[in-house]
Amino acid sequence: MCRNICLGFLALLAILVLAANAGCSGPEHPPAVTQAPSGTATTPLPATPAASATPLVTATQSAHETNVLQPANTTIAPVTIGPSPTPTQISEAALNARIVDARNKLEMFIDSDVADTEIVHTGSPHNCDVKKSKEIGYLIDVNTGESTFIKGDYWSINANLFSGPMRKDREYIIIHTHPRMWVTCGGSGIYSLYTFSIGDLAATANLTKQGYQVQKLIAIADKDYRIWPYERDGWKTDTDIMHAVDRIETRVGRPFSYYDPVFEQTFYDVDNLMPLLAEELNYHYTVNNNIIN
Repeated sequence: MCRNICLGFLALLAILVLAANAGCSGPEHPPAVTQAPSGTATTPLPATPAASATPLVTATQSAHETNVLQPANTTIAPVTIGPSPTPTQISEAALNARIVDARNKLEMFIDSDVADTEIVHTGSPHNCDVKKSKEIGYLIDVNTGESTFIKGDYWSINANLFSGPMRKDREYIIIHTHPRMWVTCGGSGIYSLYTFSIGDLAATANLTKQGYQVQKLIAIADKDYRIWPYERDGWKTDTDIMHAVDRIETRVGRPFSYYDPVFEQTFYDVDNLMPLLAEELNYHYTVNNNIIN
């Protein structure tokens, strides 16, 4: 029994010795980390410098300047100025509005005091009553839309009245009246011609010869008559027109002119002649906007 107690005591003593040795050889504590005092800023590591970009504007150059080098003693060559281009035309809608406005005014004025309309009583030998009005019109600037009122004479309107306000670097439309004129002699014989006269076409060609540009010719009478050449500035001369009339009369087999004893001058039956003449002269021709040629 003593032996058993002694062996137990020795075993317990050995366990205590091993425990004591284990405590002395355990792992060391890591060194304590010293923290910066509160409120103290730390210095960050410097970042890698970025590649420097080329500035768009140098320090000695403002943002509105372009740094262009020019050679010294630069010789500037003279600039040759060519002919001025034709001014831009107003829109088609705007131009049509100007034409309609002019036409409406002329239709109101055609038999009024504005046109100095009167009836003339003649004595022997014809004993005729003559109603007459001065031809009136408008010159329409195709480039600006400006309209100029023109008053002519009885039976005609001089082209010089139109050329006065015209400029050679502009294009124009000439619109004028052919008044409802009539002549009665002894109670009978009504005379009236409405569409363009030979003189109208010849006068327009003369304006072109002087350097003016007439785009279109319009006559206002019982209807709206319009004529213009297929080719720009292609108005035919008086000689060309008369030759064309001769060819038409030869082809048709009858004359389109007659002598009037009251006015003692020759008139052309232009109402019937003009569709044929427009084709012969290579002109556009419309009546109330209906294409005749």
